[in-house]
Amino acid sequence: MKGYVSNDELGVIIFCQGQNSEIFFKEIHHKKPKSSEIILSEIREVETTKNFDNFFIKPTEKNIVVDIPLTPDFATCESCENELFDENNPRYFYPFITCTQCGPRYSITKKFPFERENTAIEVFKMCPNCLAEYRNPDDIRFHSQTNSCPDCGIQIWLKDKEGNEFKGTNKEIFEKLAEELSQGKIIALKNTAGYLLMCDATNSEAVSELRKRKRRPTKPFAVLFSGIEKMQEYLEISHLQIQHFKSSESPIIVTKIKDKKDLAINEISPKMNSVGAMFPYSGMLKLISKTFGKPLIATSGNFHGSPICSNTEEAEQILGKIADYFLHNTLEIQHPQDDSVIKFSPKNHQKIIFRRSRGFAPNYFFAEELSELNKDKNKILCLGGDLKNTFAMVPNNHVYISEYIGDLANFETYERFENTVKSYQKIFNFQPEIILKDLHPKYENQNIISKFLKKSAQSAKSARVEEVQHHKAHFASILGEKKMWKKDKVLGVIWDGIGFGTSTEIWGGEFFIFENQKMERVAQLENFAWILGDKMSKSPKISALSIFLSNEKESHEVAEIKSIGQSSMKGEVRKSEATKWRNQNFLKPFFDENEWKIYTNLVEKSEIKTSSMGRFFDAVSFILGFEKPIDFEGESAMWLEKISLEAFEKNIELTDYLASQEFENIPTKIIFDKILEEKISGKDVCEIGLNFHFTLIKAIEKIAERFDVKELAFSGGVWQNALLVDLAIDVLGEKFSLHFHEKLSPNDENISFGQLNYYLNLK
Repeated sequence: MKGYVSNDELGVIIFCQGQNSEIFFKEIHHKKPKSSEIILSEIREVETTKNFDNFFIKPTEKNIVVDIPLTPDFATCESCENELFDENNPRYFYPFITCTQCGPRYSITKKFPFERENTAIEVFKMCPNCLAEYRNPDDIRFHSQTNSCPDCGIQIWLKDKEGNEFKGTNKEIFEKLAEELSQGKIIALKNTAGYLLMCDATNSEAVSELRKRKRRPTKPFAVLFSGIEKMQEYLEISHLQIQHFKSSESPIIVTKIKDKKDLAINEISPKMNSVGAMFPYSGMLKLISKTFGKPLIATSGNFHGSPICSNTEEAEQILGKIADYFLHNTLEIQHPQDDSVIKFSPKNHQKIIFRRSRGFAPNYFFAEELSELNKDKNKILCLGGDLKNTFAMVPNNHVYISEYIGDLANFETYERFENTVKSYQKIFNFQPEIILKDLHPKYENQNIISKFLKKSAQSAKSARVEEVQHHKAHFASILGEKKMWKKDKVLGVIWDGIGFGTSTEIWGGEFFIFENQKMERVAQLENFAWILGDKMSKSPKISALSIFLSNEKESHEVAEIKSIGQSSMKGEVRKSEATKWRNQNFLKPFFDENEWKIYTNLVEKSEIKTSSMGRFFDAVSFILGFEKPIDFEGESAMWLEKISLEAFEKNIELTDYLASQEFENIPTKIIFDKILEEKISGKDVCEIGLNFHFTLIKAIEKIAERFDVKELAFSGGVWQNALLVDLAIDVLGEKFSLHFHEKLSPNDENISFGQLNYYLNLK
């Protein structure tokens, strides 16, 4: 074949002359590079008067308006890893070894298409040897835009927190780090997408000190292992998990501990029997893990709740209060990213994404259907939620979804949000014409809207702002991901912590029907009083008290009715009063006298109600033994899942607490009463927890049958619960078609994509 290959605004274009062009076209699909993804292709005949003498790479034209997917970072390939540890190779112990199949992409990109001159690595001019590789069609680094070596590439240096620098070769630097780690020191290591904080995972004192300095009391740490064989010594690792560890994304995978051996597991993952395992996906991580030889804590380089640090000055200023040593490098990171986190449900191996970031982001969906719906070719910005924020952008025919950004209530995280939006604007020369936001009037991300509106007022097409309700966005997200907009009828089971429903209702345990291009809320978790704002989500006992007092008020009214003119019912009334007294005596010791008086008064007078499934899980967790305040979102639910899984693995007979009940909405009060009674009677808390999960799944079944629905779609942060997912598959899988998120997280990270889908399909 003769002709050329080049990048243009639509992707890769190949112009070729020869008799075998159709065979060549098919071969491209069969023999494409491992890290590539062909989302659309076509072959067509064109007229030309030019004849080519050979086949060559044609440079990309300047200033093109890109309409292509963005490339995520790729994990280090096996070939580069072999060179990294080959003493005779020029790149021996060079942490930034890459080729065409691996290395940073999105994290170092200034603009697209991905050419060296558009990246942070452009400042490192290739030496003669690297340039020769770059120009050699037979070399694995032929036209590798990230090509570099120790002579011309990124440099590392090691210093302590007092500013003293350690001099030595790369190998000596990593050996020095290993020595300090073995003495219990904490290091801040600049990886390809941001800083990581690391310490010896077998040293309980070091892990505890890291928790103290990082202000992260109980949230589990990820553990870096040197390879699969080392993981298998400690963890239950399946073939499926191994495939994902070795993939180009190489996420952290939450998996069960098989043998804790020398791991400081009580400090790493308090009260849990699982750990987030990390495979060394970069040269930096391969070198430090192999040199040290033992498992390492590898957690985001930040204070708890703040964004990951990415430059030297920022790291020393912020992490100087945490780290004893800093391993810096001269690579300028453009898009800092946390590591992605996934899990597989233990029985059915359903993939669940906890955090979608490095390796996946800025993941795209080739939205051909959405592009057709966007007939006016509006440029759309979707702001997402405030917790676990991502934003989505439609500047062309593609949908771009940002990496996980975090909780925008944190000022530094909000700054990261604004800066990332600005970066996308620069990449795509983008000014939004439609801005989609949550219905909540006080979300932090809405502060950016005024800046866009001010600028758009000067343009020919002013920006328009539209609102999308939080849980409808969740439902639209799973409908969009699974391409279900043309289904006849779908029941959405949308369960999370909280979302603005109405001025007097905070939603969180919702059922929607999508039918005839309409979305209608048809059922919910029964409301209970919402009090004390954010304090309620931090203290599970408040949720328990709210549900309990709602129970008692209703129970008291029923008792009074029964006692009027119905002497035969007096025994039941006395029994109800005795139960009330017993339950109250169980709860009251957890509150001081003022708390009990104030909180009961607030519940009785509360005008704001909630159907939050997240708070319901908090309340049940509290009753079953999780009695402390919550240190991180979802902590109590994770504990409840953990103890319930212990019963699940025993294959006990399951009990549906609502088996004899008819209901329109899931009766919060009845379930809670039953759980409280069983706890007080001394039943095993693991079994109660499992039956709680089972009862919720059976409630879904009843509601789905009532509405005669065969397609069920699940979204919302509660569906990060792997036990709940497994039970749904076991109980509902034969009767219904089940749809779970697999490309996006079920949590609020998917809100931005859902806002877009809702707007284009239902507005």
